[in-house]
Amino acid sequence: MSHLIRTLFSAKLNKDINKIDTSNLFAYCTQDHYLVDDTIKKNIAYAKENATQKEIEKACDFAAASEFIEKMPEKFDTTIGENGVRLSGGQKQRISIARAILKESPIILLDEATSSLDADSEEIVQNAIKNLTKNKTTLVIAHRLSTIHNADKIFVMKNGEIINSGNHEFLIKNCEEYKSLYQKQLK
Repeated sequence: MSHLIRTLFSAKLNKDINKIDTSNLFAYCTQDHYLVDDTIKKNIAYAKENATQKEIEKACDFAAASEFIEKMPEKFDTTIGENGVRLSGGQKQRISIARAILKESPIILLDEATSSLDADSEEIVQNAIKNLTKNKTTLVIAHRLSTIHNADKIFVMKNGEIINSGNHEFLIKNCEEYKSLYQKQLK
């Protein structure tokens, strides 16, 4: 992954990319959350070891996680179980987003970040993703077009090849594959 990051961003950063620590260059949110059998607080602070309670709470506010955390038996000190087994899919996603917000990385990678959510949870998580990606370079891999609808540039792939690119409006008018996917998801 670090080779990909180095290649993609060496020109943009205008620095010798081999001298850049890539560990804090990007935050990653995926449909498969990495959560440990520990507290909510420790799962979020995983992104920043020396995070204060105030920083964690602020990240949770932006990730739309504070509301459900405040209802938990021990709030931030609630143990969530292995892989977050005591949380819903939307709650896990918001913990993951809070962690990414706390990391304060300039580049965000979202890989099918809303694919396993119901419609109500997806709306909440989409708003949290807007907070996460504001003023950041964001790479999104998604089948749900609601995740990428507002992107500046969308790449449409078929059989491993890029078949078209542009914003949503351009692709609706100029790419039958994208238009077909969009219409199917509206139904």
